[in-house]
Amino acid sequence: MNKGERSVWDKLLEWGWKLESNRQWEDTQATLTEQALDRAAEAEPKVIDVMADDTDPNEVTIENAYKTRWIWYHTILAIGIFFTNILLTAILVILAVKL
Repeated sequence: MNKGERSVWDKLLEWGWKLESNRQWEDTQATLTEQALDRAAEAEPKVIDVMADDTDPNEVTIENAYKTRWIWYHTILAIGIFFTNILLTAILVILAVKL
């Protein structure tokens, strides 16, 4: 065998490595394509219907009554907290002026 010649075994190994290399390349490209498609699907805007679970206000049901009471209860609490904060701020100002 001359110095520049490759043996059949070397050619066979090179051919096997090329096949494996091509297979890994295709697997990687397929994975990257799937990931890109997943990201594209996630990027699409999702439509959320916020009124889907709302009930008709004219219907008298336990759930509807609970929602209405919950809204009024928290509205009254928010007003109470607002006035409490005003009173606390006034007390703070009075103490700051006196001291």
